[in-house]
Amino acid sequence: MNTLITTTKALAVTAAVALLAACGGSGGDGDKSQTGRLKLSITDAPMDDVQEVWVKFSAVEFKPEGGAPVLNTLAPGQSLNLLELQNGRTAVLVNNVILPAGRYEWIRLVVDNVPNVRDSYVMANGAECELIVPSGAESGLKMNRGFELTADGSVALTVDFDLRKSLHAPPGQKSMMEMCTQGYLLRPTLRLVQDSEVGAIAGTVDPRLFTNVAGCVPMVYIFSDGPNPAGNTTPDDQDANEPNPTVMAEPDTNGAYKATFLTRGNYTVAYTCNGDKDDPQTDDTALVVFSADKKPAVVQANLITQVNFSPPAP
Repeated sequence: MNTLITTTKALAVTAAVALLAACGGSGGDGDKSQTGRLKLSITDAPMDDVQEVWVKFSAVEFKPEGGAPVLNTLAPGQSLNLLELQNGRTAVLVNNVILPAGRYEWIRLVVDNVPNVRDSYVMANGAECELIVPSGAESGLKMNRGFELTADGSVALTVDFDLRKSLHAPPGQKSMMEMCTQGYLLRPTLRLVQDSEVGAIAGTVDPRLFTNVAGCVPMVYIFSDGPNPAGNTTPDDQDANEPNPTVMAEPDTNGAYKATFLTRGNYTVAYTCNGDKDDPQTDDTALVVFSADKKPAVVQANLITQVNFSPPAP
């Protein structure tokens, strides 16, 4: 079986496109020996079921260790179409916000979520549908990943909204009008990464592996191996049990795929022809069958790790 796993330079992984920028903080430099600067961006993993997903962010809250949360209000609020932020593209939510130096415990995104006011909404089949974000304006969307802000230093972070896992259509068979009236539900699956620590995995699934398979919807799954050697994870579908993929990437018609903003470390990469049968809310092990040739990948900061899938040699 042919295996090609190489690593090439890709400085563009963290040089993402800034679509929108909002500045926050005290407005002055203050005492630089006691503060640092932070940039927070938003990105998303691709999905195909809807055309637009607009979310309006009204504030970002940062929690220092041993201190009270620091609220950075976005005035005006920032409305982002998350589906524009794919394949490494980002939107800057706050830029050069000044915060006290030190260790931080979490970040919280505050979302406008007024019923029947379409600040946040979904465009599906040409219809504008309600987007419900439970507790978005009260408790917000919290990420319990710590980070360090050094005195007179700076840090750049990115929030990965995985809409494939986060966006849920109303249950049951409904007309588009009924779905829009009831509203889509956003229960975000969020990853917070530090830009200086991430790389990417990209490659191809040879089209011969899926073009001749009836009903094949190819999908590449990427699993974190944690402290274990690369390629150590047994692939599984998305459900309530581990392992769950860190990200999923759908190959294009030429078989090319790309997964960005992956924290450096060891990963297992596999693909399936049953990508359309994986419901994150259920155990679909019997429906989602993975290729036998899962592959190891080691992600390094600012690099793209190449992982290709080819048919067995004749």
